[in-house]
Amino acid sequence: MFYNQNVKGVIFIVVYVDILIIVNFFVNLLLLQITCLISKRSPKLYRIIISSCIGSLYSLVIFADNLNAVLCELSKLLASAVMVLIAFGFRRVLVFVKQLLIFYFSSVILLGVVMLVCFIFKLRFVAVNNSVMYFDVSSATLITCGVLAYIVSSIIIRLYNRSLSKNELYILKIENGECNVTLSAFLDTGNRLREPFSNSPVIIVNSSKISAGDKQIRIVPVTTVAGTSFLQAFKPDKIILKFNSREEIIENAYIALSDDLNDKSYNAILNYDILSI
Repeated sequence: MFYNQNVKGVIFIVVYVDILIIVNFFVNLLLLQITCLISKRSPKLYRIIISSCIGSLYSLVIFADNLNAVLCELSKLLASAVMVLIAFGFRRVLVFVKQLLIFYFSSVILLGVVMLVCFIFKLRFVAVNNSVMYFDVSSATLITCGVLAYIVSSIIIRLYNRSLSKNELYILKIENGECNVTLSAFLDTGNRLREPFSNSPVIIVNSSKISAGDKQIRIVPVTTVAGTSFLQAFKPDKIILKFNSREEIIENAYIALSDDLNDKSYNAILNYDILSI
């Protein structure tokens, strides 16, 4: 229970633990989904759920009295780091820090949308303590805010990827067994091709540049103005993309082999969804 002092007296506000935990669970679930959208990572659902549970339990810190401000911020940073670690795992320090910053950026987007909705509809906060907020809003309002935040994130990603596409050509390195090739690749914002079983993004490569080797072949349907065709695709050992003086390992992507890439300036067409911020 919290109270706020005003000129007329003391206002007591009741915060229900079950509602606090449930609401924070779904908010954290949404934040992690927005983080996945921005970073283009697809962790297992159970990892997202466990991470959301950790975050919802941390919200109980709202009941702590006289918590030191520095300790409060450190505990919040630690809780966020644990959530990101559980949800996305750990590969490298730089990747982990970037993922954590994207998580905070997602929080800013969601909070901004909630604040806007509260301002427009004259809703108010119930309680703010130890950097944890308890909103006097219905579940429908929170869901609406979540959908709006997701839409805003999608727009940001689309604009960002369009700005990247202006660079046009990238360096694509594919490692598959003993076959390692380095190709010039074109980022096509219209290429949303995905392998149907795993829903992984597909990069189209000139079939004369690399072969599947002993990798399992998947059939990927391709629909164009000329009709529907099928490409053979495989998952190589490693895919590395170099652009803007950066080098990024592309995970969970498939290579589709095509005989129709006849442009002399590039040998591969990148998928719109493989680039992360």
